[in-house]
Amino acid sequence: MTLRTTVQRHSRGVRTLAVATTVVCSLSLAACGSGSDSSGGGKVKLSFSWWGDASRAKATEDAVAAFEKAHPDITVSTQYANFASYNQKLATQIAGGGASDLIQIDWGNQSQYARSHTLLDLSAGPGKVDLSGLDPKFAGSGKDGAKQVAVPFGQATQSFVVDTTKLQSLGVPVPQAGWTWDDLKTYAQAVHDKSGGKVAGISDPGTTWAAFQSWLLQRGKQLYTGDGKLAFTKEDLAGFWNFCTDLRKSGAATPANQTATLVSGPAEDPLAKGTAAAEWDYDSIYASHAAATKDTLALVPLPSEGGRTGMYAKPSMLLSVYARSKHPKEAAELLSFLVNDPKAAAALGSSRGLFPNLAVRKQQAATASGPDKTVSDFEAANATQLAATPAAPPKGDGQLITLMQRIYGAVSFGQQSPEDAAGSFIQQAEQILGQ
Repeated sequence: MTLRTTVQRHSRGVRTLAVATTVVCSLSLAACGSGSDSSGGGKVKLSFSWWGDASRAKATEDAVAAFEKAHPDITVSTQYANFASYNQKLATQIAGGGASDLIQIDWGNQSQYARSHTLLDLSAGPGKVDLSGLDPKFAGSGKDGAKQVAVPFGQATQSFVVDTTKLQSLGVPVPQAGWTWDDLKTYAQAVHDKSGGKVAGISDPGTTWAAFQSWLLQRGKQLYTGDGKLAFTKEDLAGFWNFCTDLRKSGAATPANQTATLVSGPAEDPLAKGTAAAEWDYDSIYASHAAATKDTLALVPLPSEGGRTGMYAKPSMLLSVYARSKHPKEAAELLSFLVNDPKAAAALGSSRGLFPNLAVRKQQAATASGPDKTVSDFEAANATQLAATPAAPPKGDGQLITLMQRIYGAVSFGQQSPEDAAGSFIQQAEQILGQ
């Protein structure tokens, strides 16, 4: 059963995509869960769920079809939804004991699911997956202690997606590597002014948890301490939100009603609608942005502070085998195929960022074209600027993503000052994290 919906990103750290059609899978946990048994003819039937938009769905379905062709004794049913809806349904399915055999998880939820014994250990037993082709440090992002509970499904990094067609029509230069936040302010204001106020320079990044993380990394700070507590202050967050507020009030960034659409996916974003000329996002979403507009787009590194971009190699999302799967061996085979096999790489392209297996990634880069080449070239050009990948976020990180969106929403609609909102965020975040 394949569900046609759109996806969330992130990964925007947390932002992203909206449901295009009804997710019928949620109506029956048993139908979508790991109760998948042997199908007719002695075949093993697996279930696989993920979040993504239509373009990512097609790529994933093609990869699954390649797996089924190579494993004629296994069939795979798939489901997908937008990020927020997907995570809500996954939590419900897990609580009811009926998650899919193979599940895509967000890095922010990894610790929570690992410590509730939801995820199978992939380093030993029937679910063992060969990770020898992956960078050990990057593969380690899927570990919880000594257990390999997840495998990165792609490597992404932070970026600005820029509409070069629109900038050319306005006579505004495309930002270049090495630009600063002051440069961003100048650029964004020029877009607003030269468009007669019809286009903002950027979509307001104030709702984006991962954009704030990059802001902190540039200033030598982190989101979390080693023991999973907040590592930043009210003043740090208020500083970020004041910067965003200044942009919004001048028209350099999108107004509140447009920023609110950032949870609805690339096709509904200000960038695709032509009301913003750039947008913060992970490069793994570039193909979806490109599919949502007829304009030419480009990827630009984040503005820097003190020479630091705050960009790092991030698992765009991860794959895990559900601990209660009736077919852990076959689910692990599907997982291994999706992160190691050249046929999977050919189907997936850059829909989740760079392919996990390094040798296959190199082969893929040599023949890449279109959005895949844009992402590959961008990652290669910025590899030396990437900071060390932080440790996996603690339990509660996913809730902070939602909290960021809600509280900054109040700021952007003029209901709270950045300072008061930052204080409210810190108070609620500490309760979520158990501080």
